[in-house]
Amino acid sequence: MVKCLFFLLLVFVSQETVAVQPQFVLIPQSARPGEPVTIGYSDIPGKEKVQAVLLDSRGRQLTKAVFFSMDEEPRTEIFSLKAAILAVPSTALAGNALIRIESEGETIQELKFTIESREFRSETIHLNQQNTELRTVPDPEKTAESNRLWAILSHSGTVIFTQREFIPPVESTRRTSAYGSRRIYQYSDGNSDTTIHAGIDIGVPTGTDIIACGQGRVVLARMRIVTGNTVVLEHLPGVYSLYYHMDSITVSEGSIVEAGTLIGKAGATGLATGPHLHWEIRVSGENADPDVFLARPVLDKKSILNKMMEESNN
Repeated sequence: MVKCLFFLLLVFVSQETVAVQPQFVLIPQSARPGEPVTIGYSDIPGKEKVQAVLLDSRGRQLTKAVFFSMDEEPRTEIFSLKAAILAVPSTALAGNALIRIESEGETIQELKFTIESREFRSETIHLNQQNTELRTVPDPEKTAESNRLWAILSHSGTVIFTQREFIPPVESTRRTSAYGSRRIYQYSDGNSDTTIHAGIDIGVPTGTDIIACGQGRVVLARMRIVTGNTVVLEHLPGVYSLYYHMDSITVSEGSIVEAGTLIGKAGATGLATGPHLHWEIRVSGENADPDVFLARPVLDKKSILNKMMEESNN
């Protein structure tokens, strides 16, 4: 199949090969807020710093992601397969959108995309004085921890650890808070604040086993002020899973874990109103709906190649 696609990318003139325009495919063609989209890309090796930028109907940039190679080893021939993974922000408005492919300030191609409508739940969370202070009292260490985490989540590496769908991090299916829920924090002093829940909360007893949702590298494993005992795994370039409020951690930073590896025990450390696991997925810094990653792999090389073949034949 790769060889067939290779010949589709070339035209022959006087025994010399001349590359045609690069080919792009979207999987899926439309998505709801919080859902990921994968852009497959075939091109001539050597084109650097290619990125996909998601724009809404008003032309405002919502998010972006860099392309990475899907080739298992460097290729010497003209064909090269790359991919980028975006997550539609949970705040995105429904309507026609655009994914712009850029390289060093130059627009290579624009792809039509549709953001579908989605409604999120609302919830009010009452905090005691201790948790109120965790959210409201300025603390330089909290700021430093936040900056360190953002530096990790906004980095896109080059290693593909898994191309499979994720598995649930705990056996329990008791959701205590949904992805994307619009939260009102009611503070002990009578004030309040609003935020958006970036993951899902699963109610489990303290000490419950927490496992890695997929193969990946442990890029963070430590206690943090707000999120408590925290583990972050890197699975794909720009794709991370996060596990908060754990009672204990059983992995170390830098190690490689398989899907199903024990990474810690559930608890209620940090800003938590009871024992539970906060499980979160980040894609190029944007939070994404974990349930989609359980349902399908977001990087499927065979599907990308099949769709390229289909579109080439149309």
